[in-house]
Amino acid sequence: MRAALIGAGQIARQHLSCLKTLPGVELAAICDLSPATAEAAAERYCVRAWFTDHWAMLEKIRPDVVHVTTPPTSHFGPAIDSFNAGAHVIVEKPAAPTVEELETLVQRAREAGRHLVEDHNYLFNQAPQEILRWIEIGEFGAVIHVEVLICLDILGPSGFADPNAPHPALTLAGGAIADFLPHLASLAHLFVGPHRTAQTVWTKRKPSPLPFDEFRAVLDAERGTAALCFSASAQPDAFWLRVYGERMQATANLFETRLTFDRPRNVPKPLHPFFSGLEEGKTIRRAALATLLRKFKEPGAYEGLWELLARTYRALADGAVPPLSASHVLEVNRMVEALKPKKRQL
Repeated sequence: MRAALIGAGQIARQHLSCLKTLPGVELAAICDLSPATAEAAAERYCVRAWFTDHWAMLEKIRPDVVHVTTPPTSHFGPAIDSFNAGAHVIVEKPAAPTVEELETLVQRAREAGRHLVEDHNYLFNQAPQEILRWIEIGEFGAVIHVEVLICLDILGPSGFADPNAPHPALTLAGGAIADFLPHLASLAHLFVGPHRTAQTVWTKRKPSPLPFDEFRAVLDAERGTAALCFSASAQPDAFWLRVYGERMQATANLFETRLTFDRPRNVPKPLHPFFSGLEEGKTIRRAALATLLRKFKEPGAYEGLWELLARTYRALADGAVPPLSASHVLEVNRMVEALKPKKRQL
């Protein structure tokens, strides 16, 4: 399969690195508005062709799959053009600024007989996949509630708040935090399904170009409830996922490799915290070493993206539905739409 990429920025490096490892995939072309960026990326990843006009690339290369990794507000045009050129599209999150634009993309993909896959990479990290495995084999019990919390300092010079270089995500409803809503929503959707209602709180604690730096939400969904949070102030950085089931509970830090389970034990109730603490301590020590080691090899922290791309290309090669279907992408983005700040909050 011939793959091409539009938008050779930071996240594109992970897409390109992964594509170079996939069997049966030819990385045929790279496109970026900056000639220097396009040429440098092509040289780094040993790609023969580079372009500054994505239409010229589509016409000349005729790729089977196009990765759209431009800034979030500019995904729509390249994605539509790629469908019109007969390619499947893998797009970075958020796939579109509004649900209406996303629905148009999904409709065009269906008309063209192509697939649209949005990068919900954290679903494919080892920890959520392991929790899902315990649920599927029946050991976890029905999921009652899920909590997803991102603590991330996005206000510093390396974040989203540099006044000299406004980040493209600041134009989204909700500002920089909106760039993380697909992560929160996709994980909630994985464990409790499509939402029915959502209550949100958007606030700002510190002066910055960001319209908001704190976010909280409570959702009622088809299979349970969810609490979703983003904090630019709470430290240290962490990405906590907690899933509560009828028989077990699971806790993971997705910025690390940490995953712990807790369940009722056949011991006197006062001793339960002691044995749980012993088991959790062993797991955390192993995870600390594994987290350190993964920093020295690919895919590192992007394990979920690499797994998603590998599964997607296998499905496309087999003529099967990718691991993230269009209906899944729509349901997650409808949840994202419900999480966005209302007019009275802006």
